[in-house]
Amino acid sequence: MSRILKTALACAAAVGLVSVTAPVANAATQHWGTVYVYDHGGKVGAGYGDFANNGGVYATVGANWVDMLNDGNAIYVQVDFSFWEKDHTGQWDWVIDKSVQSSRNSRFKPVGGPLSTRLHAGATQARADIKVCEDISLTTDICSAHAIVSFSY
Repeated sequence: MSRILKTALACAAAVGLVSVTAPVANAATQHWGTVYVYDHGGKVGAGYGDFANNGGVYATVGANWVDMLNDGNAIYVQVDFSFWEKDHTGQWDWVIDKSVQSSRNSRFKPVGGPLSTRLHAGATQARADIKVCEDISLTTDICSAHAIVSFSY
């Protein structure tokens, strides 16, 4: 990699414009734009990333998230995975697979990581329903709008 490209990537990563995690997929990636967590009208957290077929084995969300307020309430990403396949009645439908949460982040600096589930052999599409949330003790967490992305395989 050229010195100029390395310097440009380092600068972009320092200001949070690119993910510093390894690429997660070998197929066309579906990006989910930045979503924000609001509390009392102000932005307290944000997240963004991509969703892709990872080697024909996993459906993987590459996520980056940040605590924008640093008020002691950590920020995390939650992904609900589902697959377009025949349900228990034999009808084609989105069948829920599982819900996965990232680690918590209480820093101003963005962190990133993958959230995955195995692809289903009988399915034709995978979908991720993604939201970013503020973890609030002793009450319901506050979450962003949902980012919903999918791919066919």
